[in-house]
Amino acid sequence: MITTSIKSLFTRDLNQLKKEIESSQNEDSIWKVDKSILNSAGNLTLHLVGNINHFIGAILGNSGYVRNRELEFSLKNIPRAELIEKIENN
Repeated sequence: MITTSIKSLFTRDLNQLKKEIESSQNEDSIWKVDKSILNSAGNLTLHLVGNINHFIGAILGNSGYVRNRELEFSLKNIPRAELIEKIENN
């Protein structure tokens, strides 16, 4: 029962993240940072996907996933389609 509930919550939130990335006016805005935005939507997406792959995949599921947290915040300008694919694969 709890597994179904957790899966439902993760699915709901990942679908919302996907909608947010899809709704960006242009791909450049996904990677925008300024004084009030410290982490871009793109980097936060990579971070969330990395976190899920690490905790659910590697820790709980023993998937062998190796996380590179630094890249989650340093990679830039990954195409929107690739970000959406990463979201959908979780």
